[in-house]
Amino acid sequence: MDLLMTAAAFFAAILVLVAIHEAGHFYVAKWCGVKVLRFSVGFGPTLLRRRGRDGVEYVLAALPLGGYVKMLDEREGNVDPSERHLAFNRQPLRQRVAIVAAGPLANFILAVLMFAAAYGVGVPGMAPVLDKAPVGSVAASASIEAQDQVLRVNGSEIHGWSGLRLGLLSAAVDGSTTQLSLRRADGSLVETTVEALPQDLLQDEGDWLPGLGFNAWMPEVEPVIGAL
Repeated sequence: MDLLMTAAAFFAAILVLVAIHEAGHFYVAKWCGVKVLRFSVGFGPTLLRRRGRDGVEYVLAALPLGGYVKMLDEREGNVDPSERHLAFNRQPLRQRVAIVAAGPLANFILAVLMFAAAYGVGVPGMAPVLDKAPVGSVAASASIEAQDQVLRVNGSEIHGWSGLRLGLLSAAVDGSTTQLSLRRADGSLVETTVEALPQDLLQDEGDWLPGLGFNAWMPEVEPVIGAL
C-alpha cells in the first residue's frame, strides 16, 4: 500500500509539473497571437479528449511524463494563407523566445509559490526542548536544565531543532556571545548566556549539538501494553 501511495503521489506531482509547464507555453503563445492546435498533458494513448470553444484540442494521455503544445507552424505542414500570420514561425524572434521560455518560467514560479505556501503553513518538527546539560559542556555554562525549551537565540525566534542549529552556528561564525531565551518546565522565562562557541563547527561531521551539550529531552514513558 505504501508503494502504491508513493507511486500515486509521484505521478500526481509529475502531472501537475507537466500541466503547469505546458500551460506556460500555451498562454504565452495565445497572448502572442499564435494559433494553438493541441494542448496535451502526457504521451501515448489518449485517455480524454475535448475540443474547447477556442478551437484547441485538449488531451490527457496515458503517460504523464511529459506533454506538448502543438502550434500552427509552416514547418510542420501546409498552412492556409489566411492564417499564416498566426503561425509560430512567422512571429518575431522576441515572441518566439518568450513562448519557448514560458514553460520553464512557469515551473520556476510554481516552485516559488509552493515553497512560500509550505513555509507559510509550516512543517512538522520537534520542539527544541533540552535535557540537562552534561557537566563541563558548553551548554552547562548556560545552566541548561531538563525540559528547558529554547525560544530565541540572540533575539531570533526559534521553532525547531533546525532553527536552533542555525542560530548557534551563526553565533559561532560571528564570534559573538550567544544569548538564549528559555522557557522552563514550570513556565517561567529565563535569559541566559552561552560561553564562546567554537568557530570550527562546520568541520564536525554529523550532528554537533550533542558535543556542545545540547541534547533533546525525552519523556519517560511507562511500558504499558495497550492491547494484545
